[in-house]
Amino acid sequence: MRRPLPADVASRLEGIRPSGDGYIARCPAHDDHSPSLSVSVGDGGKLLIHCHAGCDQHTVLDAIQATPQMLDPEREERRQDDGEWTPRGPAVAVYDYVDENGTLLFAVCRTADKQFPQRRPDRTAKSGWAWSLGDTRRVLYRLPHVIAAVQDGQTIWIAEGEKDVHALEVAGVVATCSPGGAGKWRDEYAEHLTDADVIVVADKDKPGQAHARSVAVSIGNRGGRVRIVEARTGKDAADHLAAGHGLDEFLTTHEPDVAAKPDLALDIHDYLAQGDDEIEWLIPNLIERGDRIMITAFEGWAKSTFLRQLAIAAAAGLHPFTGQQIEPLRVVLVDCENSDRQTRRAFRWILPIAQTVYGSDIPRGGFYPLVRPEGIDLGREEDAQWLLERVTAHKPDLLIIGPVYRLLTEDANTDVTIRKIISAIDRARVAVDCAVVLEAHAGHGNGLNSRSTRPLGSSMWMRWVESGIGFAPFDGTDLEAKTPLELAHWKPGRDRELKHWPRFIRHGGRGRDGEMREWPWMPDELYGDDGQLVTA
Repeated sequence: MRRPLPADVASRLEGIRPSGDGYIARCPAHDDHSPSLSVSVGDGGKLLIHCHAGCDQHTVLDAIQATPQMLDPEREERRQDDGEWTPRGPAVAVYDYVDENGTLLFAVCRTADKQFPQRRPDRTAKSGWAWSLGDTRRVLYRLPHVIAAVQDGQTIWIAEGEKDVHALEVAGVVATCSPGGAGKWRDEYAEHLTDADVIVVADKDKPGQAHARSVAVSIGNRGGRVRIVEARTGKDAADHLAAGHGLDEFLTTHEPDVAAKPDLALDIHDYLAQGDDEIEWLIPNLIERGDRIMITAFEGWAKSTFLRQLAIAAAAGLHPFTGQQIEPLRVVLVDCENSDRQTRRAFRWILPIAQTVYGSDIPRGGFYPLVRPEGIDLGREEDAQWLLERVTAHKPDLLIIGPVYRLLTEDANTDVTIRKIISAIDRARVAVDCAVVLEAHAGHGNGLNSRSTRPLGSSMWMRWVESGIGFAPFDGTDLEAKTPLELAHWKPGRDRELKHWPRFIRHGGRGRDGEMREWPWMPDELYGDDGQLVTA
């Protein structure tokens, strides 16, 4: 029975006419005036080709630019059902990499235990495959589709692996990846993405994020406009889409640079005519947008508890001292000292206070704790980019980060080192116009009460912060209970008369049942909105 030829095959042959169970056509591999190429469609849609003049089959297939899908449409399904043999176990999927014309160059096999042996066609091997690529040319996955899409002005999505590419294709976009996964990008891959609009989906781990950055730089050097995104749920593009999220719901961690405009000065009258001079309060009479605040304390004096209280209260729409209702803030807290277990235990203790005592909860998307007990080194561009990406993705109103000694690996006493940290934090702060609260340890002294609450390290902190507030003991402090404490302003802030931090704080109270009845840290004295001293 003669089966019809696929349209994309028939369109590439000349002089086709029926012959027996198939067709005959002029062979494109030689000067064929008398049709000598037999073509037919076998079981499962396989394309069968033979030149009676003796042309090599691979030469003929190359001449008609035959793709693996044209040769065997059911190949992928059969691979998944039967599990093709590989040196590392049966393949659950096989991904073909072809050149610009659709000619197979090599294939990447995926095993059930996530190994990825690679193979290339080898006519001398019994199996037809060699299990090493050698000097085989490497190309982007789905290269012909990518080239066509770039020419049409479409956006190209780049994932870390082939499984994610398939998931993105099902979602309706043109997608690709480089062979080998994270860290294997080559600059020559960007040749086909010159001046293209590209979205890179970074896997949510350190190798994936570093890979996405290198891809963005490579394509940017070719004039491409690159946005980096991450999954809202799960680790990668496939997880994100499987969770039911759409393409427009990926979290953006890097936006393409906009061409810089000349930074021209304004005439004084035009300058004064611009904008609004009013303070934009995030927490009324406490923290304004863009603030740079450092909280210091001696070791073990519960400043971490206070910062968690501040984060939960702000995200729940509560004043961190009084519990009064405020506009909820989006908060990112980067804890570089405590473990996930310690942090979860602390939040499970404080969050119910907001819910049950003050009647407010944190909305979804309002608070993002990022726990990095191994610390980060903001002196390294990779870690500085990580912070910028987290802030760009979550767009907080308030960024709480620290402690300072876990943000660097170099000598904290040098201005050069501190300048790197300040630069990294300021890049993140300015990117989303948020306020920053930075945690630091206070310096050492000869005795408990003689210690300064200024931060350890370089004096540059004094020049950078707008408000420096230290938890300090005073003459009436119960040294055993470490309460109450004085909030000593070692760096008075701008508009200090408008910012009403309490003078003293004490441990919050518990009821007879042991349940907390107020915030862990409560003010003993607090200035009200009218500037008058209020006793809590």
